[in-house]
Amino acid sequence: MADVLCLGEILVDWVSTQVGAELDEAATFTKAAGGAPANTAVGLARQGVATGFIGRVSDDEFGKWLKAVLERDGISTALTISDPEAQTRMAYVVTTKTGDRKLAEFTKVACADVRLQEKDLDAAEFARAKVLHFGSISLIASPAREATEKAVKLSRENNMVVSYDPNVRLGLWPSAQACKDAILGTLKWADIVKINEDELEFLTGSRDLQKADELRKAHDLPFLIITLDSRGAYVTNKEGGRVVPGFQVKLVEATGAGDGFNSGVITGLMPLITDEERLKKASGKRRQLIEQIDLSTLCQIIARANAIGALTCTRAGAIPALPTTAEIDSFLSEMIANAPA
Repeated sequence: MADVLCLGEILVDWVSTQVGAELDEAATFTKAAGGAPANTAVGLARQGVATGFIGRVSDDEFGKWLKAVLERDGISTALTISDPEAQTRMAYVVTTKTGDRKLAEFTKVACADVRLQEKDLDAAEFARAKVLHFGSISLIASPAREATEKAVKLSRENNMVVSYDPNVRLGLWPSAQACKDAILGTLKWADIVKINEDELEFLTGSRDLQKADELRKAHDLPFLIITLDSRGAYVTNKEGGRVVPGFQVKLVEATGAGDGFNSGVITGLMPLITDEERLKKASGKRRQLIEQIDLSTLCQIIARANAIGALTCTRAGAIPALPTTAEIDSFLSEMIANAPA
């Protein structure tokens, strides 16, 4: 039984091992499982949260491998549908001269994740779960868009919290404007939204954090988070906004750091949204409960999420880099012990 359902894409990342080479020059690659919702699912599972993945995978060898990756971390694949008529989506990642990684290209034809259908959703799974997490890639085309909207509707009917990470990937959209319009049109679906500074500028025209406050109010969001790389994260709710400082680590690569961050936020919220006394004070409504969480409590949750994002940056890959609860606790203890007096 899953408490959190993550919906969207799981794919294969092909990562160039040739530093500084663009895609047309890169000759050697390593294989890794990826896809933002899948990464978040693994991050949750490694923190002890019962998690399920909703999506389609190809029935090819890559798809079978991706499904096995989820199952190795104890993620329910009851709603992970094998599709014999689809291919596995591939993402090609290059390594910059500074050692960072950037997405260079995606495959786009007959990919399994786009073929998610409303009939793939099991209402009984939603009746048992507490949180739905999704991104914007499943909103690009039919039938996945309609399936995503149906999942949000089922979540609302079952008093679930809805978490949304738009995770802008312009190369997959028909145009930048189509992407912007779709995201702005669906922010109202969520209780929690996380974007980064580039996405804030994309959606509002500015990196000014005041724009985050305006965006939250315009779309009636209980709270909105802007991740700030190593500087931490900014969170805004009805009480106002605050920057929660990050952690300085030796960067290996940042792949999956935002997804790890998401898993930290959701994990931190789980004890609150399942607390019977809190639910009673919120008239049994989890969205209302989310609205009542004070800014200081949110900042404590985000501080731990920042630690997860930082830890993920110290290792290669996305899913291989996501930490366990014990590793997060150890990292935070070390940070406290080494903090200036």
